[in-house]
Parts: sequence; structure tokens; C-alpha cells
Amino acid sequence: MPFIVRKTITEIFLDRVNLSGDQVGFEFRADDVWQEFTYKEYFQECKLISFGLMGLGLKPKERAVILSNTRLEWSLADMAILGAGAVTVPIYASNTAEDVIYILNHCEAKIAFLEDARQLAKVLEKRKQNPAILPHLEKIVVLEASAMTLTMADPKSAPDVITLAALKEVGRREEARNPGKFIENLKSAQPEDLISICYTSGTTGVPKGVLLTQDNMVSVVEDAVAILGKFLNDEEVILSFLPFSHIFGKVESMLVYAFGWRQAFAENLDRLMTNMTEVKPTLLFAVPRIFEKAYVRIQEMVRTSAFLKKGLFEKSMAIGESHYRGVWAGEKTNLFRLATYELLKPVVFGKIADRFGGRLKYAVSGGAPLPKEIAEFFKVVGVQILEGYGLTETCAPVTLNTPNGYRFGTVGRPLPEVNIKIAEDGEILIKSRKVFRGYYKMAEETERSMQDGWLCTGDIGIIDDQGFLKITDRKKDLIVTSAGKNIAPQKIENLMKSQKMINQLMVYGDRRNYLVALITLDKDQTVHYANEHQILFSEFSELIRHPKILAFVQKQIEEVNHKLASFETIKKFMIIPHEFTVDQGEMTPSLKLKRNVIGKKYRTELDSLYEETPPRA
Repeated sequence: MPFIVRKTITEIFLDRVNLSGDQVGFEFRADDVWQEFTYKEYFQECKLISFGLMGLGLKPKERAVILSNTRLEWSLADMAILGAGAVTVPIYASNTAEDVIYILNHCEAKIAFLEDARQLAKVLEKRKQNPAILPHLEKIVVLEASAMTLTMADPKSAPDVITLAALKEVGRREEARNPGKFIENLKSAQPEDLISICYTSGTTGVPKGVLLTQDNMVSVVEDAVAILGKFLNDEEVILSFLPFSHIFGKVESMLVYAFGWRQAFAENLDRLMTNMTEVKPTLLFAVPRIFEKAYVRIQEMVRTSAFLKKGLFEKSMAIGESHYRGVWAGEKTNLFRLATYELLKPVVFGKIADRFGGRLKYAVSGGAPLPKEIAEFFKVVGVQILEGYGLTETCAPVTLNTPNGYRFGTVGRPLPEVNIKIAEDGEILIKSRKVFRGYYKMAEETERSMQDGWLCTGDIGIIDDQGFLKITDRKKDLIVTSAGKNIAPQKIENLMKSQKMINQLMVYGDRRNYLVALITLDKDQTVHYANEHQILFSEFSELIRHPKILAFVQKQIEEVNHKLASFETIKKFMIIPHEFTVDQGEMTPSLKLKRNVIGKKYRTELDSLYEETPPRA
């Protein structure tokens, strides 16, 4: 069936339902079985929920929040909101209660979809402290009926909370009164209408509401069809797990309508690899962290495998790497080497492909930098990762590596409709239909973000001789040492991601005379190493201070230091026992380090690394 591109997302959705109504478009796991939804069934659910919203009084251009992990109901609620002529405001499920209240108030949300008891508690507890804290919010719809147990003890505290089933009942009554309103609203949407206010997770400051229009999203769809249409078809199966509250996930959910893919919703991250083998996706949208963790696990499996198996894997990798180095350098193909690689590939690397379901054509990576070594590794073992780049303010992708045009270590070439230039200070500037309308209620912030019609991204980068964009750092994250050296911490941190045992690393050293690092270790690898080397310990916090562990980590750092200029090298480090997490406020929901937060939290530890003269580089 053909791909669909129209002037609005809602029109694309309607045409997809009309064209593919009897086709299975969605899957989710319930009662240990994968349940299927056709596009027509999906449409009916959207319609009921949308009429329910209209019955509750949600009017065109008003805002409705979705606070939930990625699931079928997220997508249903999203299209239902648009079907009421309103605007979707997504909130990360990992956001704190304070951020949730701030966004609900800032966008003046009239209705909120909350996933479960955990999310409902964030609102009820704050409202219990201050009953007038959410003056605009009129109704809360819980996606999981079990969340209603929170309201039973004190029904008066939550008179405005209803279940999704109750909302549908309202919808049935409303549809009987005005049966054509849902389709009418979908058809009447205009390109300039808001489709979403996406609040950036932000590494500092309060969240900013990014105003995105129907045309912003349609522009992404048009370019995706133009550059990927020849490689993909409407029979692709996609396994969705990225948060739809992130613009990358939001775009993924919209592309399903345009391409007609079959979308399966992963149960959760813990079940992701199991779901992979069950769903057998042909396409995957993911963040680098997924591939980094998979890479570490594979390396550990190889390291602990039988001698002959390990040797065969390493030999096959060497042949594959040699083959692709020749391909990427434009050399004449060595037919013997190619034949040997193709012969070994299914035998040696087949199990890796099976872990991703065995049918994966492409994985699209975004949201953070993907280390070049990891991208090359997965290409050799048979998983093609297409890395791209974009911001919430550009409705996600503005560049992308494609199957017939990729260069690892870059984020690809600009999409067909996008113009990119590099400012004198190295900042990446963008001009495109994808660029947002502005920040909600933040006129000064909006004005600062633009320069003569170009969006100032805050990212530093270069465009190479083939037109590929390479991101080198964040402008505001640049470290300036006391000697006046400008250092890009992400460059160093990305190099460290492929080092054994190291899980996370944050470089520190602004206005200091040398760089240091805070490090977290992969627990499984570290414990395995300890057992292998007869290191006795009772607690993990004790193990990470053991001289043999410190020596091993020092060796990993030295390997990376050899690739860096002397002023970029890490002179000292400290291993901390707990990962940086979103819940602790150390990372954004899109898994970027909050350097200021971490710097303040570990100020004493960081200061201690400067108490003695560091070793010479």
C-alpha cells in the first residue's frame, strides 16, 4: 500500500484508516498474549475517547496533558486530543511531581491523562498540600483503573478523577449528539495549527514549552518518505519503547500513520530484549544507550566464551572490519575477503541478530551521540544503525545517515528541506519548515534562539567534505580550563563509552587547571572481573575502591588519553557506587547528563581530586 503525505497529520491519519482499515496496525501485550488492533479498530477507540473529551468540555486550541510511559493508550489519547481540535502536551513519566505541576499550570491544561497510581499520586499529593495548586485542571483520566484505589480512601480529595472506561461512556453519549464532529475536526485542521507543546527536559532551568505545528511534523514526514521510502515498505514491523514525550518518540508515532507500519508496544525496558524476539521487528527507533549496553554485553559474552569460539569471533570481526574499511575508503572490493566474511557472518554473528529478533533491517539512533566504534561494530555484525540529529525545536530530525549514504562518527547529511550552516564560533544554525513557532509564554527566550531567521541550536559542529554533519559538543557545555583551553567534554565521554567496565563518565574541569572524571561501573562486569581475579569483597561500594579495580579503570582511561591532546586528558578520577539517574535529578529524561546538578551534588568529591598535583600527562 502507498505511503501517505498530506497537509496535516490528522488528514494523513484519516487517509491511512480509509486505506488500511482492515490491516493490523498495532500490537500490545496483555495477559501474556500479544493483542492485535486493526487501523479501523484503532480509529474507533480514538473516536470514543475524543468524543469523551468533547463531552467533558475540551474545546479547540485548549491543552490536554499525557503523563504516561509509551503504550497503545498514549497514541490513542494523542489522536483523540487532536480529534477534539485541542493540543497535546506530553510529560515524561520520569518527571518529578514539581515539574509535573509546573507544566500543568504553565500550559493551563484542562484535562490530564495519567497512566497509573504512581503518576496520579504526584498530582494528588501536591494538591493535598495546596488544594488551589491547579486552577485550570478540570478532569484527570487514569489509563489504568487500578489507580482509582488512591481515591477510595478519601473520595472528596479527587472528585475530578475518572477512568478511561468512564471517559468512553461520556464519549458514547456525546457521539450520539453530534456524530460527525470527530472527523470534521480532523479534516478542518490547518498546517499552522499547533499539534503539540513539547516541554524540553533541559539540563538547566525550568522546562520550556516548544510550540510545534502540524506543518512542522508534516515536513518531517515528507523528508522521511523522500529519503527512506525506497528502503522501507508498509509491511515493516516496529517495536516502540522510546518515550513519546520525547520528540524523537513523538515523530516515530506519527510516521506509523504515513508509512502504514505495524507498531508493537514494548512492555517495558526490562522486557525489551524478550519482546524483540517475540515481535521480530524489521525497524527500530532507539537511543545510543540501548546499543552501548548491548555492545558491552556482547563483548562480555565473547570474553568469557570458549577459546575456539572467542578466536573465531575475533577473526570474523577482523575480516569484517577489513572489508568495510575498504568499502568506506572507496577501494576495489576484495572478492575473497568479501566471500569469507559473507560465509562467516550468519554462523558467527547470527546469535547477535537473533537477539534483535532476526529480521532487523535498520535501527535509527538519535537523542544523543552514538560512539563511532559502536556503530562500526554493529555494522560488521549485521545491524545497520542510522544515526541522525535534531532538536525538540526542529521537530526532531534535520540530518540523517541513510542506507546508501552514511558515515559513522557523523549524524548524516541534511534532510532535503533543511538548510544548515556553521557560525563563526562553530555553532550549528538551521533554517527549515521544521523549526518551531517559539517557546510558549517565553518571548525573550524565543527571540534569543533565532538569528536572522536561523535557529541557534547551541550545538557545536563541522560539515565535512562530503556534506556530513559532525557534532563536536554543546556550546554551553564547553569546558574552559584555567589555562584558557576550550575542551568539548562529550568528545571525551563518547570515547570512554566503549571501554570495558565503564558504565557512565562525566568530565569536569571548568576554570580548573586539569580535567578529572566521575565514573560509574557496570556492576555485572565488575563483579565478574572480581571473581575472575580472586578479589574478595562484601559490598559493591567496597569493591569499586579495590586497588585492582582502580588499576583496571586507570588502564581504560589511559587508552583513551592516548587519543587526546594533553590538555584534554583525564588526570584523575573517582568511582562512585551509584549510576547517574533521572529519578535522582542527575540526568534529563532523554538521558543527558545534568552537569550543574552533578557538579553541585559531588562538589566535595570533585574538589578532593584537585588537592594534590596530578601525574604528568
